[in-house]
Amino acid sequence: MSSQRPSAVPASVVDLVGFAAYSELAEFGLLATRSVDAPDLDTRQALADGAERAIERERAMLAVVGGPRAAVMAPFADTLTEFDARTRTDDWAEGLLKGVVGHGVAQDFCRTLAAAIEDPVGRRLREVLDRPVPGPAAVAEAGADAEAIEVLGRLGAADEVLASRLALWGRRVVGEALNLVTVLLATHPGLDDLASRAPAALGADIGDGGSRAWIVARLTAEHTRRMDRLQLAA
Repeated sequence: MSSQRPSAVPASVVDLVGFAAYSELAEFGLLATRSVDAPDLDTRQALADGAERAIERERAMLAVVGGPRAAVMAPFADTLTEFDARTRTDDWAEGLLKGVVGHGVAQDFCRTLAAAIEDPVGRRLREVLDRPVPGPAAVAEAGADAEAIEVLGRLGAADEVLASRLALWGRRVVGEALNLVTVLLATHPGLDDLASRAPAALGADIGDGGSRAWIVARLTAEHTRRMDRLQLAA
C-alpha cells in the first residue's frame, strides 16, 4: 500500500482531516478502556457504543480526502503524548472527563478551521464534522462522547463532592488541551494558515489579539458551555 499522502487535496486540508481523524482514534481508545472497567453493564455497553461511533467518525473523515489512513494521520501520531502524560489519572470518572474535554476541544478546533475551506472538499468536511455517521439524527449528530457526557452528568448530579472534583479536573484538562492547540498551530503551517482565515470566514472581528488568541477564546467559550451542560462549573 502506498504511504504517500493524497496530492489532489490541499495539504492544509489533509492536515486538518488527519488531526480530526486521529482525535477520533484516540477517543476510541479512551472510551474502550473506560468501558472495560465501567461500574455497571449499562455504562459498559454505552461507552462501547461511543467507541464504535468514534471509529465510524474516523473512517468518514478519512474518506473526505482519500489516501492511505496511516499517511494522512502520521504527522499527528505523537501529538497527544505530552497531553496524556500531563493529564494522567487512575480515577475512572476523571479519565472519562478527560476524554470528553479533550475530544470536545479537538472537534471544536476542527470545526472552526474547516470554516476556512471554501471548495467542495471543505463543504463535505463540514458535513462530516457535523453529522459524521449514518443513522437516526439523534445518533448521527451525537459525538462519540455522547454517552460519556450522559454518564458524567448522572454521576455528578448524584454526588456533589465528585462534581466539585470533576469541575476542578476539567479546568486542568482544558488548560492542557488549549496548550495543545497552540502547539499544533505553531508546528503545522497548514493548520495555522486555516486558523488565520477562519475568523473572517465566520464573520468575526479578532481585534488586536490575532487569530490564535481568537481561536483559544472561542474554544474556551465552547468548553464552558460543555461543562454547563454537564452541570460542572467550568
